Amino acid sequence: MFSLSLAVLALMQFASLREAIPFFIEDGTGVPGYQQSDRDLAKLALAAWTRESGGKLKFVEAKSQSDALLRVRWISNNNGLFGETQRTSVNGKVGAVVNVMPLVAQLGEPLSSRAVGDSLLRETIVYLTCVHELGHAIGLNHTRNFEDIMYSFAYGGDFVQYFMRYRSRLQTRGDIAKYSGLSGGDIEILRSFYKE
Repeated sequence: MFSLSLAVLALMQFASLREAIPFFIEDGTGVPGYQQSDRDLAKLALAAWTRESGGKLKFVEAKSQSDALLRVRWISNNNGLFGETQRTSVNGKVGAVVNVMPLVAQLGEPLSSRAVGDSLLRETIVYLTCVHELGHAIGLNHTRNFEDIMYSFAYGGDFVQYFMRYRSRLQTRGDIAKYSGLSGGDIEILRSFYKE
């Protein structure tokens, strides 16, 4: 997780960029639970941040990992964490590695068994984890508001309820592109960094 000062620095750097932020999504082949379609979920998460910023925060796929300020990496069991964001330096600029665990069977009950039996719940968990961790990558901190994508379960809360709230909006996987998962509060914080 980013510290506040680093988070603000990262977001200010990204907010000041008028060009798109280069990203790279690693191949997760061989990572337990990874599905090839998870790459699309990460891209949908990036698109959600662009859309909710009013188009001011933009991303472009880098040709190589070494050129990417943002990197999405698929990881195996991470001590029960859904994901984690780590800061990095890329050619002298602040960057981030977004780690996402796609093996929902390791998340603990009752969420695990429900996600294994419901592919759209599994997609919801991976997608919202990408959105949340990308939020850290661009500089947003955790909140205490259960409605926010940046909410932290360190404050308590029902894991199943949190993910089912989003899952209940989906009829098909294609519906993920319609619903960002960001709350009004998340959007207000994001857009405040782009006011001129």
